[in-house]
Amino acid sequence: MTLRRSILSLLIFSLAGVPALSACGSDDGDTLPDAGTRPDAGPPPDAGTGFDAGTEVDAGTESDAGTEPDAGITPDAGTTPDAGTEPDAGTTPDAGSEPDAGSEPDAGSEPDAGTEPDAGSEPDAGTEPDAGTSADAGTDLSTTCEGTCQDTAVTARMYENQVVLNHAYFGYAGPENAGDPWMLWIELSNGATDECPSDTSPTPPQIATLEFVKVPVDTTPETGSTGGRPSSVVFDFDGALMPQIAVRSTGLTFTPVAASICPSCIEAGTFPAKHFVAFDVNATYANGTVSGHGYATYCPSMNTL
Repeated sequence: MTLRRSILSLLIFSLAGVPALSACGSDDGDTLPDAGTRPDAGPPPDAGTGFDAGTEVDAGTESDAGTEPDAGITPDAGTTPDAGTEPDAGTTPDAGSEPDAGSEPDAGSEPDAGTEPDAGSEPDAGTEPDAGTSADAGTDLSTTCEGTCQDTAVTARMYENQVVLNHAYFGYAGPENAGDPWMLWIELSNGATDECPSDTSPTPPQIATLEFVKVPVDTTPETGSTGGRPSSVVFDFDGALMPQIAVRSTGLTFTPVAASICPSCIEAGTFPAKHFVAFDVNATYANGTVSGHGYATYCPSMNTL
């Protein structure tokens, strides 16, 4: 590759709940047969004191007083079991609560309530996979980039230091194997002059490379992590940003905004009148970040074919 052989060398070098009866007697002993005292005196036995005094047994107190057992309290008082409370009171089981109350299973809640599975939430709710969020979230890539879209303002922060990278360039990297996609190699810098990087151009104070970015076909973001693709490397050639000369990214998100690119045009040698890629980048490093918007123009000197 003709792109900054010295930078490529640096990349290689830097690269995580009864009564009783009574008798009467006389005081004369000679008057016994005709005194009339006995047997016709008459007091006993019809004095009426006992048996026929009416006190017992026919006084009516017992057992025909009517208190027991025909008093009507028990067992025909009507309280139990014919009081009507149980089991014909109508409470259970024919009260209508269960199982014919209509709550279950014919209440209509389940399974015919319409919540599941015909509620329309899943899988026909339209949220997944046809909601358009993933993986078809990317919209068509515009080929127009005007105004601030053409500005490059990417901030590199390391430790407590930061610099703004205001230039961006890109070149193509051919497929490594048949069927592999074309890649872009992008370089951001803060050089004094706005010219394509080359072996002979001045080395800028700081450079951030965006490596192995697939040639975009829509606005779907590309992400990479440690040891993956795409990735980035920040170089600090004057020590104003960090103590080390180079550091590789731990995470990277590259989001295409607009582009007018044509890898197949390389062989023919005829390119679009405006040959560019506009993007947003957010990269993380062990001690910093690189983020912002870039507008990179094509530089043949950055191609790796």
